[in-house]
Amino acid sequence: MAKKHDFDAAWKTILEAFEVEIVELLFPELFDEINWELGTESLDKELQEIQKEIFDKDSSERIISDKIIKVRLKDKGSKILFIHVEVQSYSSGYKIFGERMFRYFYRIWDKFRYKYEDTSEIVAAAIYTYKGERGKDKRYIYRLPEIERDILVYNFKTIDVEKIKLENINDDNPLKLVFKMAQRLLEIGVTDEEKYKTKIELAEELKNYHKVKNNEQIRALVDFLEYLFLIEDPDLESKYEEYKKLNGGVFKLTIDDIRKIHYEQKGREEGREEGREEGAILARREDILENLNEIGRVNDDIIKMVNEESDIETLRKWLKVSIVAENLQDFIDKIK
Repeated sequence: MAKKHDFDAAWKTILEAFEVEIVELLFPELFDEINWELGTESLDKELQEIQKEIFDKDSSERIISDKIIKVRLKDKGSKILFIHVEVQSYSSGYKIFGERMFRYFYRIWDKFRYKYEDTSEIVAAAIYTYKGERGKDKRYIYRLPEIERDILVYNFKTIDVEKIKLENINDDNPLKLVFKMAQRLLEIGVTDEEKYKTKIELAEELKNYHKVKNNEQIRALVDFLEYLFLIEDPDLESKYEEYKKLNGGVFKLTIDDIRKIHYEQKGREEGREEGREEGAILARREDILENLNEIGRVNDDIIKMVNEESDIETLRKWLKVSIVAENLQDFIDKIK
């Protein structure tokens, strides 16, 4: 069976693995007001219900690159954040994309405010991932020709992959690499040879990338690269598979392995104390032991060694080694 591009799935992995980083990029005005120690509440089930109300059954099931979460603020308030990724220029019965975003807004508003009596404020954002200007709205305006003033204006946040300036993204935010990948896809031609060269170039950068917080994020980045730069030529695809085997580590996993592990563990980070060293140390220890369990039977001495290490920089180095190590002895030898 021929492989097919799955841009929705690619962006969904990013929204799930980089939840905090996405919020920081899209909603910088709110980011520092959020109490991240309380974690976030996923409202994807409610979003799916809303999508079924708006679209036909087949369309609603295909739309997966959306995310909706509820966050608690430090002042005890709360907000509902809705993020939509538009992977192609919008075409439907609607004249403008902004109307679609407005429909999402008032459905979310109605469901939570009146059905659930939840008065959380709602903020939405759209990420445009395609070339050109078509459909890249920033607001929805409802007006009548008989009335001079606009009856309704609905604004939402936007990011345009084609135009975003990478230098404006914090160097410590892994989304900088995500948007670099997405921009490169828009810049190159459509031939498999060009995709292959670009894929190798980005894979080399990813291989040595150290800004991620955990295994889910590195796997999501590999997943993202795989799906964005889909190579159909069997010879070039074989060359890329050989490259992954030679480089080992996370590249050894098939894309199905990556997705399975990623989705099984995507909720683990919720509730961790973001930005605090104690939480980071616990997360690194857990990720290291998880990696080691995949390459051998971890004995009590190794578990004790990892759990007793409290230097965050040392644990970061060990995490990198655990990703590329061929077996437990290889891991021990490389960290000495």
